[in-house]
Amino acid sequence: MNKYRPSVTGLIFNRVEWEPPAEVYWMPGNFCGALRAEFPVAEAAINEAAYTNGNWDGYGALPISIEAKNNALNAIRSILPVAPAPEINPNPNGTLSFEWETREGRAHMEIGRTRYSFYVNPRIGVPILLEGSVDDVTRIQGSLVASLLFPPAISAGSMTLIRYGADVRNSD
Repeated sequence: MNKYRPSVTGLIFNRVEWEPPAEVYWMPGNFCGALRAEFPVAEAAINEAAYTNGNWDGYGALPISIEAKNNALNAIRSILPVAPAPEINPNPNGTLSFEWETREGRAHMEIGRTRYSFYVNPRIGVPILLEGSVDDVTRIQGSLVASLLFPPAISAGSMTLIRYGADVRNSD
């Protein structure tokens, strides 16, 4: 039995396959996420940020464990197909963070050896909070980032006015 219970804005869901809150604009299926060229760059950033020695920051930081690094790699592989690549940073408590920020809001995911925490705080709407086992990181988190922070551009319709006319007074 899975004891993981993600919470979203105070509500508890019993399974991972939850429906997003009504205020969330869910991305259409044609959103392609990060560019393919960004996948190896993001993985390299995780490998580079995963320091194996303690005190890597000079202030007593814990080392980033192999488990945390592997969990971050698995999470980024789940998120990148639907969301742009994040900024990737190590944390002094031995975890790795993914961060997104646009004029539409901010999102943050922290991945450790066994757990993750996630929030997205859109400019308009309520913040969404998720946490649980690292095994439960799916494309849902990426879809929330993509839909709330990187909404599709709305194109204006054509404004060209074409008039056809003929002068029938001088025609044969």
